[in-house]
Amino acid sequence: MGSVQQRLQRFLDRPGPLSDFLGRLEARTGIRRLYLATAFLGLYLVFGYGASLVCNLIGFAYPAYVS
Repeated sequence: MGSVQQRLQRFLDRPGPLSDFLGRLEARTGIRRLYLATAFLGLYLVFGYGASLVCNLIGFAYPAYVS
């Protein structure tokens, strides 16, 4: 799993608008940009297009697993 984390860290450190935005947030909050990007991705999954996936997992996959 370390290689995925390293590749994501390299992607987040590359110059560009995403890196600039995360750099400013990192400087203000003191939270590493990797954690900020993970939090944004999680919020996107819950409130964005991934909401149906989360809803299906909670409504179908979890009860199927429990039973």
